[in-house]
Amino acid sequence: MSIIACSTSVRCGSAFEEALASISSAGFRYVDILTIDGWVHVHTSKLATEQEQAEQISRSKQLLAQYNLKPVATNSGVSPQLHDRSPEAVSRRKAETAGLMQWMKALQINIAAIQPRQPDRSRPWEEVLDDCIASLREQLEIAHAAGIRMALEFHVNSPFETMEQCLRLMERMPDMPIVYDPTHFVMQGVPLEDTFVFLERAAHVHLRDAAKDQMQVRFGTGEVDFHRVLEELKQRGYQGGFSIEYLQTDQFDVMEDAVQLYERILEAFPAVTI
Repeated sequence: MSIIACSTSVRCGSAFEEALASISSAGFRYVDILTIDGWVHVHTSKLATEQEQAEQISRSKQLLAQYNLKPVATNSGVSPQLHDRSPEAVSRRKAETAGLMQWMKALQINIAAIQPRQPDRSRPWEEVLDDCIASLREQLEIAHAAGIRMALEFHVNSPFETMEQCLRLMERMPDMPIVYDPTHFVMQGVPLEDTFVFLERAAHVHLRDAAKDQMQVRFGTGEVDFHRVLEELKQRGYQGGFSIEYLQTDQFDVMEDAVQLYERILEAFPAVTI
């Protein structure tokens, strides 16, 4: 059964506790926690040692229990760039990924999105791709040993931004699960239907509304045809989860849009409960 979660991204400008409090107050039961180092809400660099892991696990459990939320997914990004293959970066990436797995196991989270971090425009892209693949394979190996699934999210301003880059990665890594998020392509002017090529690999789905040159807009005002996306998923027998991933902004209260999007997903996947 699929589960609809609200990402802590809806309060990405706020502390972890405030994010959980807001999500709980909106009526959500399930949460997707941001673990992107250097941003919010749990930093993978603070999971690299057993002592730090224990502290983060204890704090996370306490806050989740306090706000009656069940974590079901995380959107992760370790501190080294995915394309950095220096010995120091490789060692750090492995340590943070292993720490993230222990944190996830303690919280009973079984899927992590991989945020591919920033691009390296100083080198030929195929060379960058080779290095990213080496890093991804190391992360997948660590996750597999822990019994946890990791899936790559294609993302603007990353090594996997254009359709050409993403399709090339899929060709090179036929075993790489994908987190499907159409907004990163819609904002580039890519027709929505072109992104459906990623659905066969989808292990998890991130959703919000978006438009050309805008990563997010008010629900129902953009170019993400949710009816079509959800029908395409249903036709493929999609069994994974959903994370509503609006980003906190001063322009509007994204929690209102998150609740509306929840209701829209529920119409297509009626077995899912809040």
